[in-house]
Amino acid sequence: MALRYGSSLPASSAGRSGRACIVVLVLSVLCNIVLGLGLVWSNIEQVDIAYRLKKLQDSLAERQTHFRKLGLERDNLLSPYRLNKKAEELGMRPASAAQIRRLE
Repeated sequence: MALRYGSSLPASSAGRSGRACIVVLVLSVLCNIVLGLGLVWSNIEQVDIAYRLKKLQDSLAERQTHFRKLGLERDNLLSPYRLNKKAEELGMRPASAAQIRRLE
């Protein structure tokens, strides 16, 4: 027996399906809100991590530049020409053959 357009289901089953639809709708809305908040949170975390990464990269670049400058300064201070000139200023001279001892 087919139901006609105008006919209705018994009142108790119509009320149950209406409540079920409302519960499903509320759960769906809550689920969408939670998923939306999760998406926003993950995007905020992504931006935060990107800022921290940029800061670390800048710090690394600065330290590498400083390391290279210190290396150049060390090489300059230890160059034979500069050491010879500094020794002359301090009155130093090469050691004579009698002053050199060799250990074997």
